[in-house]
Order: sequence, then C-alpha cells, then structure tokens
Amino acid sequence: MAATLSLARAGPDRDAELERAEFEQLYREHFSFVWRTLRRFGVADAALEDVAQEVFLVVYRRAGAWRDWSSPRSWLFGVARRVAADHRRSRDRHARKLAALPELAAPRPVDERVDDHARLRAIAAAIASLSPDRRAVYTLAELEGLSAPEIAEALELKLNTVYSKLRRARHDVAQTLAEAGFSLAHDPEQP
Repeated sequence: MAATLSLARAGPDRDAELERAEFEQLYREHFSFVWRTLRRFGVADAALEDVAQEVFLVVYRRAGAWRDWSSPRSWLFGVARRVAADHRRSRDRHARKLAALPELAAPRPVDERVDDHARLRAIAAAIASLSPDRRAVYTLAELEGLSAPEIAEALELKLNTVYSKLRRARHDVAQTLAEAGFSLAHDPEQP
C-alpha cells in the first residue's frame, strides 16, 4: 500500500516535470519566432522583451495547449497576436491619458523664486509693523477678502472708520515696502 501511495505522488510531480521540460524546449526553440512576430505586430523595440515574456507567461499558464495544434508555431502566433494587441491597446490608452493631462508650466528661475520669498518676508514685516487696529483691518481686507461693511461689523467699528484705517494701513504697508525696495501690485490709495 505504501508503494502505491509513493507512485501516486510521483505521478503528478513527474507530469509537472515533463510539462516544465516541454515548456523550456518550446521557449528555447520558438523565442526568436515570437520576438520577430511581436516586432511585426508593431511592438516597440524597448518593449519587445517584456511583451515576449508575457507571451510565454500565457504559454506557461496554458501548459500543453499547444499539443492540440498541428504546429506549436501557429498556436504561438495566435497568442503573440493577442498579447501584442493587448499591449498596443494599453500603450494607446496610456498615451491618451498623458495627452489629457494639462501642460505644466516651466519652473521659474531660482532668482525669481528667491525674490518672491524676499518680497513675502518684506510684506509680512510691513504688516507686522502696523498698529494692532490697522493690522486687523488690513488683514481682514487684503488677506481674508472681507468687504468694508463686513469688517465694520466684525470689529464693531463705523464704516467710515474702517475705510480710514484701511487707507492708512495700505499707505503704511506701501511705504514700508518702498523703503525695502519692493512695491505692491495695487494702488494703496484705493479702498
């Protein structure tokens, strides 16, 4: 009984070993054929090796399927044709996705970015130098985008007081920036 069990276990292992040997022989004999076929189907040279490996992965998964064909080459040709078509579809889909991406602007030179950082530091210093009441009005108007009536309500000030403090704060910031060699993008006299 023990001998029967060991023979039964050796059967599938032996079959697997034979299948692997057949696969290796098929691979060695027909790899160049598959390579040429894929090239004729329009697979780019850079992708040929990967796509050829995909073909032989299909062959390996479908172990022995080529035995039903009169010629393994005709079966390999069909597998290569389908894998090449899948590869082209995937490549075309990837190209469409890349084409749909918005173009990125060229990076600005380092000097411009350094200037922007220096300008931002100067603006922050100019805002910090304002008196607390002007800083609050300026920050709410320029940084938070609130209207003068909204600022008046938030700070419990009269509307004309907000306009006055905002005008004075803009003037002070513009003057501090001018002394530092920078300018504001808008006219500081505009409410």
